[in-house]
Amino acid sequence: MNIPTDVAFERSSVISQDGTTIGYQSIGKGPDLLIIHGALSDSSHFTTLATELAGTYRVHMMDRRGRGMSGPQGLEYSMKKECEDVAAVQQATQAQMVFGHSYGGLVALETARLFNLFSSIALYEPGVVLQSQPEEWNWLLDYEKAIQKKDNRSAFAHFVQGAGHSPLSKLPLWYAKLMLRLFIRGEHWRGLEALLQQNLLEHKEVKRLAETYHHYQHLQAEVLLAYGGKSPQAVKDMIHTLNNTIAKSEVIEIPQLEHLSPENRYEPLKVAALIKPFFNR
Repeated sequence: MNIPTDVAFERSSVISQDGTTIGYQSIGKGPDLLIIHGALSDSSHFTTLATELAGTYRVHMMDRRGRGMSGPQGLEYSMKKECEDVAAVQQATQAQMVFGHSYGGLVALETARLFNLFSSIALYEPGVVLQSQPEEWNWLLDYEKAIQKKDNRSAFAHFVQGAGHSPLSKLPLWYAKLMLRLFIRGEHWRGLEALLQQNLLEHKEVKRLAETYHHYQHLQAEVLLAYGGKSPQAVKDMIHTLNNTIAKSEVIEIPQLEHLSPENRYEPLKVAALIKPFFNR
């Protein structure tokens, strides 16, 4: 866990609609703000961001199902269950503001579309796919086969090459595996490895929801769409397309940042500094 030792987080839990326990941890005082993490992460990856925001807000970091303090994804995992989980935490906390990162951003959008629970939504590079061709998802089948063979290093390499807009995408698989093994190891790797199965099911939902972004044109909340200046052009195009789709939205580019910047080991303080003015309105 990446929780700072000098900061006290209060732990709580709720029961989602299908009976799954959803845990979350809270810090700070003020208007309630919910943080929804991405795919290969959990609430512990956002303690720095939460602590920075806690001087202004009562921040709640949920563990999405399948990790941390929450129950398993379940045999009938779906985006709808994710949204029901968020709705349960929102009901307990009464949070009117939400920050979603990556897959968590997609969860936030879908929750807003289904339940209209939030007045303000800040998203950092949400996992929205604008256009999709069948061959673009070949990596997902390779990823699943590698997991079934318990070849987790190959599975992770397939994911990075296929879904991460990575420079490794154009290199042979064996070389990508070697580079990833050199740079991601120890506790960092063990944390990622524990979430590979969850990541598979979540990206199947990303695939299913591809090309449905026009559904967000009816959102009633105000939406901030943020992205890093170092992120790929495809991410920037997605953000601007969402901005043209969502009625009450605005875009902000954060120079020098990349996709993982909201997480502890990267640059969450810069993200916090730029989303605070949006929520303060």
